[in-house]
Amino acid sequence: MFEPLVAASTLYQPPIATLLIAGLAIMVNLISSLVRKRFTDIEKTKRVQKEVREFNAELRKAMMSKDKEKEVKLKKKQKKMNEMQMKMMTQNLKTSMYFMLPFFGVWWILIGAFGYETIMAYSPIAIPLLTSNPSLGIIYDVNLNFFWWYFISSISFNGVITKITGTGMTG
Repeated sequence: MFEPLVAASTLYQPPIATLLIAGLAIMVNLISSLVRKRFTDIEKTKRVQKEVREFNAELRKAMMSKDKEKEVKLKKKQKKMNEMQMKMMTQNLKTSMYFMLPFFGVWWILIGAFGYETIMAYSPIAIPLLTSNPSLGIIYDVNLNFFWWYFISSISFNGVITKITGTGMTG
């Protein structure tokens, strides 16, 4: 009486598999950005990064110009800068852990469902890919398996999603 709209076997083949994995990449990036927004003080992180970047540039300039007085003064401030940077990195790492541990569980379920070597998408050009076979090393291929298609999709959508959610760490 009720027929499925899509046969189960076609879920594992392009173009449906291609769209499913791209959708998964969008969803994962969106959730990751929202978790980061919830648990990270993004403005403070940007401020600290900017301050550290400016400090490092000033220290480099003092070292290059051999201004020993300024270099000694900046070296005293360096410990404080390193502590600020470490605090921000620790906060970002904690946020990443909140998200990554559940993600790895979902990742293994999906690899079990789709299979690692199943072709999910086709590239219009041959691209260099690392293989799971160490003797092959890097190959040029148009066939993208689950891992590579997810990886490319995730990178492609990440910048847009972080821009939309305001969670980018550059600035």
